[in-house]
Amino acid sequence: MFKKFGVLAAVLAMGGMLAFAGTAEAAKGFKGLSFNGGYMHKHPTVVNAFKPFMKAAEEKFGGKLTFDYFATNELYPEAESFAAVSDGRVDLGQVRPSVYPGKMNLMGVVALPGMCPNAIVGSLVAEEIVQKFQAVRDEMPKNTVHAFAWASAAYQVHTIKPVKSAEELKGKKIIVWDATTLEYVKALGANPIRMSSPDTYLALSKGMADGVLCPLAPLRSYKITEATKYHLILNLGVNSFLEEWNKDLWDSLPDDMRAWLTQEFGLKMAQACGVTLEDGAKADTKWMEDQGHTFYYLSAEDREKALAPLASFAEEWKTKECKGMDPKVVDEVLQFARERSKFYSDQVRAGKYGDYKI
Repeated sequence: MFKKFGVLAAVLAMGGMLAFAGTAEAAKGFKGLSFNGGYMHKHPTVVNAFKPFMKAAEEKFGGKLTFDYFATNELYPEAESFAAVSDGRVDLGQVRPSVYPGKMNLMGVVALPGMCPNAIVGSLVAEEIVQKFQAVRDEMPKNTVHAFAWASAAYQVHTIKPVKSAEELKGKKIIVWDATTLEYVKALGANPIRMSSPDTYLALSKGMADGVLCPLAPLRSYKITEATKYHLILNLGVNSFLEEWNKDLWDSLPDDMRAWLTQEFGLKMAQACGVTLEDGAKADTKWMEDQGHTFYYLSAEDREKALAPLASFAEEWKTKECKGMDPKVVDEVLQFARERSKFYSDQVRAGKYGDYKI
């Protein structure tokens, strides 16, 4: 009997130790969660949107919820981000739909030429599309929970030598960062070279390309401003980004943390990202002008003419990228994107988000 009692006591003691360990782990909190936001650490969106959020999270929960930030390729190659957020290599990871043709086709509507005139409009439209359409959410990586979406600033052409018009762009070797813009460059008559954003500066500095098609915001953080001194302002369109939680990590968070994170993300973070991108573009333009960079602005007529070869991409998106999907859903997504883009564009023009011209 005493032997049995000793075994029982040992079991109870072990249970107490496990309970204590569980309590200690709970007290420890969720520290150092990996946050892959894509942009380099000095990028305006990291400095003015992501970092303030991380600081607020740490203060809100007394240091029990903290994040470590990672840029593209620091945790895994960008090409693996779709799988990495699913399998837990990252807790909160960026997924760029345009990098994965055939996987998140409906989100491609945001990136259609002329759809969204700047990052604020594009970011809010992208997030609303995710929130409204289950078909859009169904295309996201498995084992993930959506956090927020946003869009880049408008795409411009940045070159080593002057390119003053769309006509002068023809035949030039232009770097692109995804499959979507690769097709746009082809349509404009230039020769696209696909590579990752961090590799762009080295390629340009070695003369492997004539320029790059990308927004203004990343130029300084990727050192592209050291290679390209001329900028053709096309306002071609924006590109979309998704930030996704690994579901296993998300499900392990306590209710109060999940409630607060849901409140801080969604449209609130989408707007913050859009504003930081537009602010960054304005500040960087001023800085580049001070450094002797030259900007070429097209008239409304010349811009319309320059982008005319891209007009067919909306129909191609419907019939090719979204082939096999319910046509009714595809049409609804396209119509919704156009309506919300107009709505937010009108708000931007009215000055709701600050002094931005579109």
